[in-house]
Amino acid sequence: MMPHSVHLFLQMVDHKLWDDTVFLHTAHHVLQAAPIGYSDGRSRREEFKDANLDELTFQEYSKDYPHVKYTVGFGGRPGGPDFYISTQDNSQYHGPGGQGHHDLHEEADPCFGKVVKGTKVIDRMHRRSIATVGRSGSDWNKDDVPITSIVAVEIIENI
Repeated sequence: MMPHSVHLFLQMVDHKLWDDTVFLHTAHHVLQAAPIGYSDGRSRREEFKDANLDELTFQEYSKDYPHVKYTVGFGGRPGGPDFYISTQDNSQYHGPGGQGHHDLHEEADPCFGKVVKGTKVIDRMHRRSIATVGRSGSDWNKDDVPITSIVAVEIIENI
């Protein structure tokens, strides 16, 4: 249903662009993966850009694949490289018309995957976010944002 978004994400993984990056704990409704080096704290956006894997060519969305709990989506317009995992039903907020600050209100964040194993880990990370982030995502100080390391991301075959 989301071929362009899935392809972009798989290419990012294949190029190991998400290895040694972080999840930021800055919002109560998502866990956001950011292209920031865990070991050195530097931005990795240029690496995504150099590989021509920094953003979607176009927004895609399927009403048949809404932003429910544990789904994965690209944020922004155009989306990428940051992605997030929904920790609640975000269909209204990240679906069509959900973010009025974008020029085309009918657009939505692409929802292109779902966590099917390891949801207890997502829940644990989310509890950490709630416990440590007592403010909105727009007023955090980057020096005190709790993070979780992404050691490596790899493609596994479904047997």
